[in-house]
Amino acid sequence: MDIVEIKEAIDKAIENYLYEKEPSNLYEAVKYLPFAGGKRLRPLIACLACEAVGGNFVNALPLAVALELIHTFTLVHDDIMDKDEERRGMPAVHVKFGESTAILAGDTLFAKAFEVASAIKDAEIAKKILRNLAIMAKEICEGQQLDIEFEEMEYVEESQFLEMIEKKTARMFEQAAMGGAIVGRGKREEIEALQKYGLNLGMAFQIWDDCLDVIGKDIGKPVGSDIREGKKTLLYIYAYEKAENKEWLKYYGKEDANDEEVQKIIKFFEEIGAIEYAKEKAREYSKKAIDALKILPESEAKKELIKLSEFAIEREK
Repeated sequence: MDIVEIKEAIDKAIENYLYEKEPSNLYEAVKYLPFAGGKRLRPLIACLACEAVGGNFVNALPLAVALELIHTFTLVHDDIMDKDEERRGMPAVHVKFGESTAILAGDTLFAKAFEVASAIKDAEIAKKILRNLAIMAKEICEGQQLDIEFEEMEYVEESQFLEMIEKKTARMFEQAAMGGAIVGRGKREEIEALQKYGLNLGMAFQIWDDCLDVIGKDIGKPVGSDIREGKKTLLYIYAYEKAENKEWLKYYGKEDANDEEVQKIIKFFEEIGAIEYAKEKAREYSKKAIDALKILPESEAKKELIKLSEFAIEREK
């Protein structure tokens, strides 16, 4: 089991499952982001979790691909909702193919994910995975709706924010790790440990992602887009609670804020300690994820899962 080999197998499986050609404009839009690469984190976690409980990662490939397709579906629709024009350093799907085709491409990716997941050979396991994916998809929508509603609010509690990112982001990491363990026929305590690992890793990943929006390099979209969109991130919540002077709020959520105004907010976040606070929170979740793996037997897959948890809070993009 080699991480490069798993990545190659995931890429090949994505290509094999996205075989449709007509209508060509639709399927070009469907394949646009999946074929553009990406970190493949969620499918990797599913395959590694399967191996970590003694399974063969090949059996987890339908789940792995399904997760990547659902993840891509969320990106396509998020970019439309957030009016983001770039993704992975390229024009967003709605910019390249038009909004209507982009919506259809997202819907197709979503439908395709369930078709792919149903290819899991064991019928009982397939039924369980499909149900879990459906619940996860519903919760992602709930999380996204909360995210949208928060943009209109001046203040959000930290607990509300954490619930939102748990649904919007962490659930998919949770299902990747737990689902991989189910496919690998892990013991109950192994499945629970990997579920806990995935959830905490997802929380760490999203909080770090919010930090990257202000300190990232080559993140594939304009720096400070969360600031212009008025996203209620942990950085915002911390700064709002700590700052007596609320003068900075006039730039936050200002869609046409210029680079200088965005930089003012970033500098303010830095000075008040918001960035460090969020980073520390992400590190705590990453540690919880790694601790959850302690009950698993030592293996290459376990080592790679630990590395992924470290990567989540070290990456620069």
